[in-house]
Amino acid sequence: MAKPVDRQRSLFMLMIVQLITNFRGGIISPILSLFVRSQGLSLAQIGLLGTASMLGWFIWEPFMGVIADRWNKRWMLAGSLLLTTILYGIYPMAQGLGFFLVLEFLKTSIMSAYSIPIKALAAELLPSEDRGKAYGRYMTVIGLGGMISPLIGGYLSEVFGYALPFYVAAAVGLIGIYAVFSIQYEEPETTSTGNGFGDMRSVLTGPILRIFSVRGLFFFNVGFVHNFLPVFLNESALYSASESQIGAFFSIFSLAGAAGRSILGDLCDRLGNKKLIIASLLGWVASYGVLRYTGGIYLMYLVGVMQGLSWAAADTSMMLHLISVMNKDRSGLIMGLYSEAENIGGLISTPTVGYLYQSMGAGVSMWFVIIALALNAVYSVWAIQEDPS
Repeated sequence: MAKPVDRQRSLFMLMIVQLITNFRGGIISPILSLFVRSQGLSLAQIGLLGTASMLGWFIWEPFMGVIADRWNKRWMLAGSLLLTTILYGIYPMAQGLGFFLVLEFLKTSIMSAYSIPIKALAAELLPSEDRGKAYGRYMTVIGLGGMISPLIGGYLSEVFGYALPFYVAAAVGLIGIYAVFSIQYEEPETTSTGNGFGDMRSVLTGPILRIFSVRGLFFFNVGFVHNFLPVFLNESALYSASESQIGAFFSIFSLAGAAGRSILGDLCDRLGNKKLIIASLLGWVASYGVLRYTGGIYLMYLVGVMQGLSWAAADTSMMLHLISVMNKDRSGLIMGLYSEAENIGGLISTPTVGYLYQSMGAGVSMWFVIIALALNAVYSVWAIQEDPS
């Protein structure tokens, strides 16, 4: 007889895995584009790196979704954590555009085997009652991983150089592997048939496709945040922020998001996901206005609060809406396709933002993102439909 699944403990261990992974990623996030920039790459080339990164997600996440429905998710998580640990150790030795392109593509290809199972397991293990409240608290704990680590990454790179943060991130990744094997869930049936993508009409319903499109348009924002925002804060005369100050910005970003997720989950239960989705998109629009037309380190930190809260609101409300309309039996495939919508948005926006930044300046590239987010807010008024019950 199969051992009953301890959902509460498994959800706790899943939080630990994501907490560690977020801590590791937070060490690198504020300094990666600065490190690449220090190697002599142009802004357009940084945009190309972002495209290579998104391409890894784009190619592999749908397949990882199918595999996650059929294979052991724990082994997928453990393998991806181990391989990315090795990859982070190689980064400081990289020189030239070609080397960085290969590393970025490999990194996201490997992390596809992490991102899809982690989302699918969260969807399977979250309770159906007061889901917003539970998911908000779950994401609050996860957000703690990214609160201090950007500050650590910025400080280490400023004092000891860019290599040390990568080695620290590599070591941290190994800790999460133990927690992975403490997660319990209902194993997939090994006798299933078909190619994994069969009967797509039952999966890609109208509500699913609409939340996919909203998420994809939201990711027009991500190319700028991940690849060009640290460069803008460092090189713009409005801020001239150091690596430590940029690290502090992303720590504040994570702190605001982590602090707000619990409340945001409750608000989704009370007000519905649709209002939070629209509010989060408009919050991003406002934050870019403040970033572009003000200046100074303290206002930069205020923007970090605004963007952290808006990011948390978008992530929480969009994911909860997806869970509410998805078929739980195909959680891996649906999460893979959800991530594919994100990738399409990133693949379109990242090179476009890089080109606009390089040829026309930061202002034009920001306005491209602002217009995309504002149009998405308007589109969401029609696209997101909730059951009144």
